[in-house]
Amino acid sequence: MRCFLAILALSMTLCLSCSRGQPKRGPASPSLRLAVVTDLKGYLEPCGCTSDPLGGIDRLAAQIRTLREGPVPVVLLIAGDTFFDAAELEPVRVDQASRNAKTLAGILNGLEVTAVLPGRRDRAQPAATLEVLQEASEFPWLAMTSDADVLRTEAGALRLSIVGARPGSERDAVAAALGSVQAQSDLTIALVDGSRRDANRIGAIDGVDFVVQGGLDEDDLVPPHQAGNAWIFHASRQGQGLTVVDVYRTDKGGPFADRSEWSRAEAAVQLDRQISDLSAKITGWEKSGEVDAADLEAQRSRLAGLKSDRQALDAPAASANGNSLFARWIPLSNGVPRDKQVGKLMREHDKVVNEANRLAFANLRPPPLGPDDIAYVGSAACAGCHTTASWWWRNHAHGVAYLTLQQRNKEYNLDCVGCHVTGYNQPGGSTVTHNLNRALVNVGCESCHGPGAAHAKDPEKVGIVRDTPESMCLVCHTPEHSDLFDYDAYRKTLVVPGHGLPPMKR
Repeated sequence: MRCFLAILALSMTLCLSCSRGQPKRGPASPSLRLAVVTDLKGYLEPCGCTSDPLGGIDRLAAQIRTLREGPVPVVLLIAGDTFFDAAELEPVRVDQASRNAKTLAGILNGLEVTAVLPGRRDRAQPAATLEVLQEASEFPWLAMTSDADVLRTEAGALRLSIVGARPGSERDAVAAALGSVQAQSDLTIALVDGSRRDANRIGAIDGVDFVVQGGLDEDDLVPPHQAGNAWIFHASRQGQGLTVVDVYRTDKGGPFADRSEWSRAEAAVQLDRQISDLSAKITGWEKSGEVDAADLEAQRSRLAGLKSDRQALDAPAASANGNSLFARWIPLSNGVPRDKQVGKLMREHDKVVNEANRLAFANLRPPPLGPDDIAYVGSAACAGCHTTASWWWRNHAHGVAYLTLQQRNKEYNLDCVGCHVTGYNQPGGSTVTHNLNRALVNVGCESCHGPGAAHAKDPEKVGIVRDTPESMCLVCHTPEHSDLFDYDAYRKTLVVPGHGLPPMKR
């Protein structure tokens, strides 16, 4: 799915006016604009190892600032796990994760967030951690001490009621929290952290207009969909993109019509698939002669209905009379502008975290060797006998993997270092700071061929892994960090003359 998203991002013009689902018709100016972020999970930026990394709080900031440049009031809402990506953090990760969350809160302050509904992982953190983080936030956290909270605010000429429903909250609790405020509101928006069923239950409450769906933690994008009279919005995860909804409020109390090109295009895809599948089945039934004539005619009638619905989607759009919405998803890919001020804060954050980890883990050593374990020796020990292969490796991406972290002040970052050194957290291997006096930096020979001390001591008697299994590669080449990884294709780039094949003759 990340690969699909990357391709989608590249295929689109990377500007607000050309983002996915841009409205084609409607009143001159929306009543307000919703900017929706879901399941951010503390991500300041994506891993730089993917083909087109989606996300980055600096890209998000640039988009929000652009949205705010016009006269339309912008309401920025965040739902789902926002500050943390795990309910129970490993002890070694607590400090880095807390620093990350505080930096994120500071950046969000500058974006004028209207409200946040923290997710399950956020709520699972120690009370002291959350207290410090809330004090650093200049925006309200909803439903932290009750099943549902209501925030009343204004956007332009509209009075808003924003209700946050904590995970597992009952529909009745949300309805009760809204109480009499709905009668005094022009628009009611619910923030939900939970399943699609949870969002649908809350959306079905009378008077709820929109639901922001957090808690899915999915890359998959879905256009707005309806529950009762409410429309439900989602924005992927980890800050990969931003869902923007232009809201046209002309009829108080009336339902909203979704006039998004995004929704129309998705409906067309679904109908085309149904028409193709049903046409093929009908053809098969007609040939077989085994289907009752009445049943066959019913299926032909169903197919005609599908084709009529599909044709209607291609008809010119009607003018946007009454309450309506136009939703679009903006992928935050490489070509999207970055906010320079936020980028500077992120780089300062990297330096602070790097130095803090360097000091905190200065004495951290790898697990000791067991009776059956083989020690690591580093790639330099291999070069004496494998000169050609060593030369090739030094000019390969694996051979400079650690340098890419050093250039960004991330060589001590716990989210990165493990895949840029050799033998990470293995017996006799490396840690975030310990690497045999730099013998184990980079993705060295032993990352693929296994610990080499025994082979280096007696190469005639002790062999090494000659053909690296896919499972060894997948430790680091995960979909999140290496979206285009294909074992067979990658292997062909590694098994070359001088490294797995005889050297080329001169």
